[in-house]
Amino acid sequence: MTYKEFYNNINLRILKNRDLETYLLALLKLVEQEREQILTAELLLKLLHDSSTSESKKFNIEWLKIKDAPDENTFIDSKTNSSTDKTIISDISEFDYSMAVLKFQIAELHKMNGKQLDNESKYEGIDSETGNRWYNFDPGSILECGMRCFMDYNKDDDEEFEVSWRTLGDLLEMGRIYE
Repeated sequence: MTYKEFYNNINLRILKNRDLETYLLALLKLVEQEREQILTAELLLKLLHDSSTSESKKFNIEWLKIKDAPDENTFIDSKTNSSTDKTIISDISEFDYSMAVLKFQIAELHKMNGKQLDNESKYEGIDSETGNRWYNFDPGSILECGMRCFMDYNKDDDEEFEVSWRTLGDLLEMGRIYE
């Protein structure tokens, strides 16, 4: 599946039925259920779609302790294959990164509820109480901007969209900060 095909299949209209925190809680629950799977573009699309209607995970107050966006580099478990000298990146660590992004964003939205999220100009960009910048506050805009960032960076929308568990975390983080 190409970048353009993936983008065109997100179906942003169905995502407007939920607030972002509820959507991300549902996505977190679905992702946890798929943890043993290899993430493909098709599975990622299914997770993104199903999160608009599926049951949400219960919010964990421990997540309120999260202050910083996850750094993808701290989750990379790389090993060098001695026979090929190629770096192998563990998919488990990529999964952990995406889980950390989900929990971080859910916690941030929870903290901003009734405060910064009430700002009518929030789509021009706001800072959370922990100093993290946000530009998108609904499932459609965060996914659209995340994919636009992927596509703008890649420059060839017809190139194959290679997906791993890290892709989910990157998509959400890019969507949070991409204008």
